[in-house]
Amino acid sequence: MNEQKLLESLRNQKRGALEKAIKQYTPYVSVVVYNVIGQAMAQEDIEEVVSSVFISLWRNSSNLDYSKGSIKTYLGTLARNSAKDKLRGLKYHLPLEDYTAATYENEPHVSFEQQEQSTAILSMIKELGEPSSEIFIRYYFYEEKVRYIAESMGLPLSTVKTNLVRGRQKLKKSNERNECL
Repeated sequence: MNEQKLLESLRNQKRGALEKAIKQYTPYVSVVVYNVIGQAMAQEDIEEVVSSVFISLWRNSSNLDYSKGSIKTYLGTLARNSAKDKLRGLKYHLPLEDYTAATYENEPHVSFEQQEQSTAILSMIKELGEPSSEIFIRYYFYEEKVRYIAESMGLPLSTVKTNLVRGRQKLKKSNERNECL
């Protein structure tokens, strides 16, 4: 089926149009998704993203303007963006101690001094106490947004921001004391 007929069938949401699009474009969409997330995720994740691309195509087919490109172009853009979104959602949540140990295990060129410095920083963060240390780790280590931290910990946004500011100040003072010794 040529692209214009398929486009009209999709716009009118005719029976079988989605199946034809899936049959025709799955290899292409799969390659685009694989090129973005193939090394970081399992085959099931790739298949999930490919499926979501075609679901999105179907849901938005009557509202989309294909005059600026082809279905293939649209699917390629949608596949790339969906794969990037999936990749952004991937978080490696190792305990901080395990992460630092794993990092240095695989990097023999890292000096003993750098390892000691990381251990000292971790110790200083723990000395902040709760909830400050958890907020600090979630923000700086796990790169979570302030709003997300506040919501997930059940704290006001201003409390999270204040804890981050005070934590930085305490760490700076603690570091200055250690340098003097």
